[in-house]
Amino acid sequence: MPIQNDAAEPVRIFRNDWSVLQPPEIGRWTPTRTVSVVIPAYNCQESLNLTLASLAHQTYPAELLEVVIADDTSDPPIELPKIRPSNCRIVRVADHSSGWGRSNALHVGATNSTGEIIHWLDADMVVYPEHVEAQARWHHVSDEVVTLGHKRFVGTGWSTPEEVAERCAAGTINTLFAWDETDPHDYVEKIIDDTDQLRAGDHLNFRAHVGATAALTRRLYEETGGLDTSLRLGEDTEFGFRLTQAGAAYVPEPKAGSWHMGPTNMMQRGEQLRRYNHPFLADLMPHPRWLRPAGNRAWKVPLVTAVVPAEGSFELVRTCVDRLLASDVNDLRILLVADWSAITQERMSVLNDPLLDRRLIEATYRSEPRVALVSAVPETVYPSPYLLRVPVTCGVDANTVRRLVGVADEWQVGLVRVLPPGVTGPDAAVELWRTSALSRAARIRRADETWEKAVLAVAGERWVSGTDFAVTDLADLPESDLVSPRPRLVSRPAKAKKASYSGVETIPVGGARSLAMATKFVARRYADAATRKLRARKAKSE
Repeated sequence: MPIQNDAAEPVRIFRNDWSVLQPPEIGRWTPTRTVSVVIPAYNCQESLNLTLASLAHQTYPAELLEVVIADDTSDPPIELPKIRPSNCRIVRVADHSSGWGRSNALHVGATNSTGEIIHWLDADMVVYPEHVEAQARWHHVSDEVVTLGHKRFVGTGWSTPEEVAERCAAGTINTLFAWDETDPHDYVEKIIDDTDQLRAGDHLNFRAHVGATAALTRRLYEETGGLDTSLRLGEDTEFGFRLTQAGAAYVPEPKAGSWHMGPTNMMQRGEQLRRYNHPFLADLMPHPRWLRPAGNRAWKVPLVTAVVPAEGSFELVRTCVDRLLASDVNDLRILLVADWSAITQERMSVLNDPLLDRRLIEATYRSEPRVALVSAVPETVYPSPYLLRVPVTCGVDANTVRRLVGVADEWQVGLVRVLPPGVTGPDAAVELWRTSALSRAARIRRADETWEKAVLAVAGERWVSGTDFAVTDLADLPESDLVSPRPRLVSRPAKAKKASYSGVETIPVGGARSLAMATKFVARRYADAATRKLRARKAKSE
C-alpha cells in the first residue's frame, strides 16, 4: 500500500501542512504529466454537453489531456457532442463490468484511462479554463497530495454549450451566473475555512473530499486499492478515509473554479442519504467515531489492530492477549504472531510436546473472532487507522488503549509510546502507530533512517507514563498472577447472599385452567395495589 517515490527525495509534508510545497504559477510553467479527466455518466446528456464544452477550452496542454466518459448503461446511450475536447472518448461500463453505480463507473473509467494524474469530474459541472491546470500543478511537486476543486451550485436557467464555449474562450466563464444567486458547498467550505485551508486540520480532513471535482496520482489510486465498487452511495467519503490512511495530504484549490448544475443529492435528500449511508460507511470507516455508537459490535475495518508476538509461556501470552480483549475499546483486532504451521498432528506424548505452549495458545484463540493467528508481523495494517505493538510482557488496563488513541488524536502525532514502570528500553514499550504517518513515512524514509525518525518528521510523537496509563510488566509477576481479567461490568459481591423469595406470594401455572387462575390472580394484585394507592392519596388530602 505505501507508495515508494522513485524520483528525487520528496518534500516532507508535516501532517496536512501543504505550505511547504511550491507549485508553479498558473500559466507560467510547462506541464509534463498526462492527465485523465474521468466523468461518470448516467442519463445526463444535457448537462454533460455543458461539461465537455468547458473542457474543450482548458489551459492544460491538449496533448497531455484526455477525457474519458464512463457511460453507466444510459438509455439512450451517451453520445459525444459537437463541442468537446480533442482527445475525448466514451467507455461503456457494461463492456468492462457487471456492476453499476457511480463508484463502479469511476473505477471503470480510471482503469481504462492512461493519465499519470486522475482527475474526477461530475457530468453536471462547468469548469473554468484553468480548472485542470490549477489542480495538476500540485501533482507535479508531490505524489501524495489530493487536490479539491472549488464549486458554486446553480439552480435553474442553465446555459448552452455554445455560450459556455464562447465564454471560456473569452475568459468570462466566471460571470456566467450571478454569484449571489448561486450557493456554496456549505459544509465543505466550513471544514476548509475552520482549519486554515486544511493545513491545521486533523485525521478527519477527508470529510472535505468530494468527488465532484478532485485529483490524485494514478499511483496513489492504485496503491490504495481504488474506489470500493460495491458502494452505491458515499463512495467519495469512504475513499477519502482510505486516502488518509495512505498518508495523503489534502489541498483545497480555490483557483480550480467551477459551476455545479443543480443541487447535490445531499442538499435535496440529506436525511434519507445519511440513513442509507450510515450502515455501509460504519462498517468500513472507524472515523469519525460517531459512526459506531454500538460499543460491543465488530466491524470489517477495526479502529485499532494490535500485534502481539506469541513468545513465552501459554499463561504469559494468554494474560497479555486477554487484557487487550478486555479493553473498553471493543473496536479492536489482535494479530497473534508465531510459526503456527510448526504445530503438527503426528502422534506424540502430548504432555512432552516441545510446542506445547504454542499448541495451547492456538487452541485458546483459534475460535476467537477478534484474534487472527498470523505467521509474520505485517508491514501495514491499512486501512485500520492505528497499529498497536504490544510486547508479550506488557499488560494493559481496560482503558489503556482508549487513552492512547485519545493522546494520538489530541496531539495529532504519528506515534505514542509507553513503558511499564521500572522497565527501560524502547523495545519493551507499548507503541501506538498512526497508519497514515507510517504510510507517508514509507515514501519519504531514507535508507539509513529509522521508522521512528521518519514518522517523527511527518507527524511527531509523544511518550506517556506507564504508571498513569496502568501498563504492567507481566514478566515481573509470579506465575500465579498470570490470569485473564474478569469480564468488564461484572463484579463479585463482597459476600455472596443467597436470594430468598419465601415471603413472596406465587401461583403455579400448568394448563388452561391454572392459566385462567393466574390471570385472575395478577388482576387481583393490580386491583389491590390500585386500591392502596387511592386510600393513601385520600388520607394525604384529608
